[in-house]
Amino acid sequence: MSSRFVIVDDDAGIRRILQKIIEQNNLGMVVDECDDGLKGEMIIREYQPDIALVDLLLPGQDGVELIEKVSASAMNTSFIMVSQATSEQLITKAYEAGIEFFIHKPINILETVSVINKVQESRRLKQIMSLMHETISQYSHVRPVVDEGPKNIQKTRIYKAFSDLGIIGEAGVKDIYRMVQLILKQGSEGKSYQLSHIYQQMSEGLEQDAKAIEQRVRRATTKGLQNLANLGLEDYYNEIFQSYSTSLFDFKEVRHEMNYMQGKSQYRGKINVKKFIEGLLFIAEH
Repeated sequence: MSSRFVIVDDDAGIRRILQKIIEQNNLGMVVDECDDGLKGEMIIREYQPDIALVDLLLPGQDGVELIEKVSASAMNTSFIMVSQATSEQLITKAYEAGIEFFIHKPINILETVSVINKVQESRRLKQIMSLMHETISQYSHVRPVVDEGPKNIQKTRIYKAFSDLGIIGEAGVKDIYRMVQLILKQGSEGKSYQLSHIYQQMSEGLEQDAKAIEQRVRRATTKGLQNLANLGLEDYYNEIFQSYSTSLFDFKEVRHEMNYMQGKSQYRGKINVKKFIEGLLFIAEH
């Protein structure tokens, strides 16, 4: 399915370059463009594009303010920020507003194509997950048949994430993997299960205390957060950091952990085990 784009940038040359990249690489079609933040808000609301490429610094209102206003309307638009900004504070603000990726100026064709492909793939997977959840909710009494082939692929994907986070040696990763498999076998919808019930089922199956299992899981997840925050301090634009800081963790909490490591805050980042598990479920299935 071809994506529909809107480009909001006060530089006409940048708009032409982005449109040319989109069209020449068969990424979709640009339905409208403008050079002003207020106009950009209007045309995004009007066209409701699949993807909006938005400059950070705009007349009228800046890109972050535009995205915050439009996102509040629960529109199904993915946002990519286009900017020369290198300030971590500005970049953090943009991610918190709801962008999915950054494209850096001056425009690089390979980076632009790569980022747009990632966003399109993410949108496709979300659509698939939504359809799966609808189907499961209708036939929740039917246990899905899990083939050995897909199970091996799922395990490879999940353990790659563990490896990327530097926690593959943590005792809790085996428990986390069992949790993911248990949820997948039950065919549970994303928000229908309770972690306490999963811990209890694992406790009965492993003949171990549920609290001990939970502690191992939390320690491994916390270690992943710490390692990811440290990676972000070393290279803010690292692909692993950019991806996992929003898919497996709450980006604000990753920032809190980074500030703690830098001595800027006395508070550490907090983990959300359910968000971490749901991120792994997404990785496992797709």
